[in-house]
Amino acid sequence: MSEVKLSIGDREYAVACGAGEEDHVSSLGAVINEKIAQLGDSQNIAETQKLLFSALFLADELHETKKSAEAGEAALASQDELKQQISSLQSQLDGMKLAQENHASEVEEVRTELTQRREESEECRSELEKATAHVAGLEQEKAALSAELDEARNASAASGFSATLMDDPDLAPALERFADLLETCADKLEAGAASS
Repeated sequence: MSEVKLSIGDREYAVACGAGEEDHVSSLGAVINEKIAQLGDSQNIAETQKLLFSALFLADELHETKKSAEAGEAALASQDELKQQISSLQSQLDGMKLAQENHASEVEEVRTELTQRREESEECRSELEKATAHVAGLEQEKAALSAELDEARNASAASGFSATLMDDPDLAPALERFADLLETCADKLEAGAASS
């Protein structure tokens, strides 16, 4: 059995310890002395209170260290579970990579089809512009024919001449059918333009 002298605060203490534990006990005494030194040299705190407070500080540190050690042990215990989760996540990642490759292939097919649809749309747009221009020409022709018809009616009414085209019973219904046909064509072209 050995004895170690510890200097704690302003006093010295003799502590018995096992052979070979002298350095360890001395270092523990130094830690206690350091905690007391943190309390300062206040005259209002008795030596026993200083020892109590330093013991509380050390007990708190020990408690935190135990909590950290328990957390470390729990982390080690869950290491196998984490390895399984990593393996599962790796499998999911491999599946996602395969799905991504498939998706990239599908996206390329969609892009190709979209390019084709755009080209078709451009052709339709070109055809629509031609048809719209044609309808505009037909409408101008209709307007011109209507104007000529009005002039012919006015001339017929003014001259009293009854043997004009206005007397032809088939002319008015034919002109009305022609006007309806032009309006139907214009409506279809506008509907086609709106849908594209």
